[in-house]
Amino acid sequence: MARSRFGSVDSAIPAGRPPPSPILPPPVAFGRFSVVGVGVGDMVLPSGLALPPLEYTVALLAGTLVVTALLYALEPPVDQRTVVALTPWMALGGALHAFHQPPIEAYRPVVAPLFGAPAVYLTTFVTLGVVWITLSLFSVRRGHSETISRNLGLIGTGLLTVLLVIGVVMALESGLLGLIWPTVAVVVAIVVTAVTVLAVALFRTPVMVRMRYAAPTVVFAHMLDGVSTAVGADIIGITERTPIPARIMEFAGTLPTAPYLGKGWLFVFVKLLVAIGGVFLLGDYLEEDPVEASLLLAVVTAVGIGPATNNIVLFLFSPV
Repeated sequence: MARSRFGSVDSAIPAGRPPPSPILPPPVAFGRFSVVGVGVGDMVLPSGLALPPLEYTVALLAGTLVVTALLYALEPPVDQRTVVALTPWMALGGALHAFHQPPIEAYRPVVAPLFGAPAVYLTTFVTLGVVWITLSLFSVRRGHSETISRNLGLIGTGLLTVLLVIGVVMALESGLLGLIWPTVAVVVAIVVTAVTVLAVALFRTPVMVRMRYAAPTVVFAHMLDGVSTAVGADIIGITERTPIPARIMEFAGTLPTAPYLGKGWLFVFVKLLVAIGGVFLLGDYLEEDPVEASLLLAVVTAVGIGPATNNIVLFLFSPV
């Protein structure tokens, strides 16, 4: 497969098959990216968002309301550890959505509407809520409420691991397995996270002590999103579907650095600023109201880790 560094993909055309129209390229969505010839700036939301049929929507909304009400009534303990415990569930949502997208499309038609966007957010939340409620009931009965977050994180990590293994096996069987760039994205994100956390710990030690669990989680989530987006834009050669990242990279493409650094580096930098800003802004609030601050940190983490995992899973099916 030939690829362009700055946003176009030249797909190999099998012998005997007519080439695709140069005017209307095939509408292939790729995670938060798209290789469709559509002006990203014309969109308010990422392309591909669509509500499921009415009966699915009603069921998901009802499930969300019930789960939310039960969690509110049970009041399971929420702190920084909860942010870490919820992270694999957020990643699970991104991975589940990836299995709904081309080229995977693994779901049967009867359940597929549950995993489109934005339905997958509610599907994941309801599943998470049921597990969280169950753990809360059993742990409180046994007098071990401190284990709720730990067990919630372990279950989420187990489910995410199983899904990733399934993805690798499916990609291998389809002949599309590509492990290089997903691995590079994860490793680079880990390295940048470690350097960032160390720098913050050296210059603002009280902040890092106060947020020793949440800060690395938030930074890693956004670094993985930024790096995987840059890999998709500059190396795999696909176009960002979400307006704000698309605008940022479009601007970066006009800079003199574009021929040398590509256009994704600026988005990585912006994501780094967002992560650090979130850590600093919520650091003091964490002392004032640990529950609300932890929930806000979970939301900030979700904004990064969900799209990032979606990218990583889809990159497994991109043998570039």
